[in-house]
Amino acid sequence: MRKMTVREKINAVSFHGTARLDPRCKLIMLMILGLISFFINGDIPYLMLMLGVTIFVCFGSASRWGIKMLAFYIVISYLNTCLQYVSVPVVSLLMGIFGVTILKMIPIITLARWVLKSTYMDELTVALERAGMPLTVIIPFVVMFRYIPTLGIEYKMIRNTMKIRGVNDTFLKVIMHPFTTVEYILVPLLMRCLKVSDELAASGTTRGMERENKRYCLIKVEFGFKEYAAILVLGIYVVLLFLLDRSSVGQYAFWR
Repeated sequence: MRKMTVREKINAVSFHGTARLDPRCKLIMLMILGLISFFINGDIPYLMLMLGVTIFVCFGSASRWGIKMLAFYIVISYLNTCLQYVSVPVVSLLMGIFGVTILKMIPIITLARWVLKSTYMDELTVALERAGMPLTVIIPFVVMFRYIPTLGIEYKMIRNTMKIRGVNDTFLKVIMHPFTTVEYILVPLLMRCLKVSDELAASGTTRGMERENKRYCLIKVEFGFKEYAAILVLGIYVVLLFLLDRSSVGQYAFWR
């Protein structure tokens, strides 16, 4: 039996489908959809936007995440509609604003988490370098990109430690005792953030992040035909969403 090379092993465990797009293409799509999310107001156009994001993510080895976020969007939409029939001074207004903000952020969070999960740091570094960005921009961006998932891991470790010691951070306790939440969660999290940031800086130094030589990646990184095709399809999709939002169909109250 032939032994697999290092390149073959990396390609065997990597993501597939749309997840193999160039990191620059993913970031461009994330920025465009992030802007579109705040310019579309109709129920049906926004549902179409969420469906498009879900389909795109599902074809990028993250079908479970995409379907979960689509279901979450539908639930929040129904709850936000039900709040319109509850008339409580100030509270109803604040909850309505909060609900709309969550709906606007769901497609962005869905795509952003997928980009974080499906992009390797060496790919991102090489892609940004080939885009002509200086190291003074690449290094902080890559460290921040790598640090966001680590923040979630550190939070889970803090919660597990709290459970071992008999302290639970339920939603009701967070609301009723905000200062205790700061003491038990945010303070340890900030201390861990400082330590992890030093570890990431040391890791980047040992990997030669500060060297100005041209970098290479075992996985092929290029902005080719499929990336241009993805941007073109996205542009057409955005135009259709705007036309739908300006039409009578876009003004239809879908969730009522």
